[in-house]
Amino acid sequence: MSPSDSVPYHIHALLLAAGESKRFGSAKQLAQIQEQTIILRALSHFSSAKFKTLTVVLGARAEQIKELLPPDTNVLTAQHWQQGMGKSIAAGVENLPDKTTHLFIGLADQVEIYTKHCNLLVEESRKQRTRIVASRYNGRRGAPAIFPRTFFSQLIELDTDRGARDLLQNSDDVIEIDLPEAAIDIDTETELNAYLATLASSYK
Repeated sequence: MSPSDSVPYHIHALLLAAGESKRFGSAKQLAQIQEQTIILRALSHFSSAKFKTLTVVLGARAEQIKELLPPDTNVLTAQHWQQGMGKSIAAGVENLPDKTTHLFIGLADQVEIYTKHCNLLVEESRKQRTRIVASRYNGRRGAPAIFPRTFFSQLIELDTDRGARDLLQNSDDVIEIDLPEAAIDIDTETELNAYLATLASSYK
């Protein structure tokens, strides 16, 4: 047994979907991809991954989005979501189940992140339980990422729209997993249309 194996492992996932979608012009969480909303698409993949528990973090249009989620979904509305992604993460950390030893943070608009990618990070985190496991794409570290409990105190202090990016970049205790799929996110209708066109062409 490695020293890491002796560290308990109870992983909780935060699916972040609190943004106002200013650049998109409407609630991008409710935009359709293959007849499924972005938020439900992400939730289906997260729900099938190897997480013990899961919370969807909402903010803008929370009530509208919540109506579309399965009734058994654990939903948290971040009170200060307007202040940026960091506040949404902090709210999630403040409300973690007591047993949580590791926290997976993922973004609803990373539309190419599937169950297998979530599980890839979880498997690496289980091997290296005391270290952060982060995706690497576009030459930098980013979400999705997994943080051990020792970093929760730093996550709860986040208060900018950069989320946990600075923590990921500045920490020396990070394992990087090449995940180019994480670079694909949807911020504008133009990006959504381009993504839909790519999907359509792949089925021809």
